[in-house]
Amino acid sequence: MTLLKKKQFDELVAERGDYCVSIYIPTHHNGENKDSMIRLKNQASKIEEQLVALGLKQRAIFEYMEPITKLLQDTTFWRHLSDSLLVFRSSDKFVYRTLPLDVEEFSLVSNRFYLLPLLSIFNRHDQFYILQLSLKKNRLFEAYQYELNEIPTEDLLPESLEDVVGKDVKQKSLNYRSGQTPGGFGLYHGKGEGKEDKEKEVTKYLQAVDDGLNKILGDASAPLVIASVEHLCSQFQHLSDYKNIFPKCVHGNHDNGDMDKVHKKACELLKPYFDQARNENKEKYSETNLRITSDLKELLIAANGGRIETLFVGKGQHIWGDFDVENAKLKIHENKEPMDHCLLDFAAKSTFLKGGNVFVEEVDELPASEAPANAILRY
Repeated sequence: MTLLKKKQFDELVAERGDYCVSIYIPTHHNGENKDSMIRLKNQASKIEEQLVALGLKQRAIFEYMEPITKLLQDTTFWRHLSDSLLVFRSSDKFVYRTLPLDVEEFSLVSNRFYLLPLLSIFNRHDQFYILQLSLKKNRLFEAYQYELNEIPTEDLLPESLEDVVGKDVKQKSLNYRSGQTPGGFGLYHGKGEGKEDKEKEVTKYLQAVDDGLNKILGDASAPLVIASVEHLCSQFQHLSDYKNIFPKCVHGNHDNGDMDKVHKKACELLKPYFDQARNENKEKYSETNLRITSDLKELLIAANGGRIETLFVGKGQHIWGDFDVENAKLKIHENKEPMDHCLLDFAAKSTFLKGGNVFVEEVDELPASEAPANAILRY
């Protein structure tokens, strides 16, 4: 699962034009996504109406919207989606992504793309690892809340029990049973001496996996989630030297499983870990000795100047208008006017591009919920 890269995001941020179209559509992993197709069709119709109001001729509108029309007609595409579909169209670009983001249906025609919801992807306070482990197969993944990438482990991790103890393991007439001893280890049944040999072989194999794991991860400290049958998970947790194995596992045999589903289950287990960074920053905001602001103009000036350390923005919040960067002049419109852009989007993009943290929060979970955005300033 590979998401939008930082370079691609930067290109979208830099794009300027008379008719930059941004569309966000909630979608489903399975099925034909007919309701999502209808949503996109309705948003495309709204955009066409706005383009007519802006003076474009029908022929020009048809050509401009043609890539979106073709996307609507691609029935195969609609059967292989994630949680959302994002579409960006300008005179020079047509970009679409299907992403594991929770978005609200939304569209905008402006002189720049609306990208605020995408910033959750680039939150790098949520790194962790997943080890998919069994006696026949193992794989290691680097993961974030919205991303999963397999780490090459050739010659560092044994691929199977057979790699460690030899091919004669297949000849042994023992069964590895899924029950557990009081200590959490797997039970074996067969002849006594063979049973002990099998236990030693599995321990030797898991130790080899752990040795390779520590060579790959080195001094890493991010949580490691084990995806395995229960007894192997418990045994590996007991013998491993990795310093931050998460106590809960994604149980089951995942040799041929969908790792995106494993990733989703791991994220559910790790929610307290993901919340830690944002909660720590919320606590910082409440400390009176730190510079903070919820004033929109001050916030915009600080964001443009690279002075925001952390920005909290209310989910689904929009403030329409224009901010003259050179003269620090702010215009706010109660209702969106043609070609307005979202000032909160500007603040979030500026903060992120200049090294600040951006957290999109439910409005009632903002540090100061009476304002749509709160910032901790560097100085």
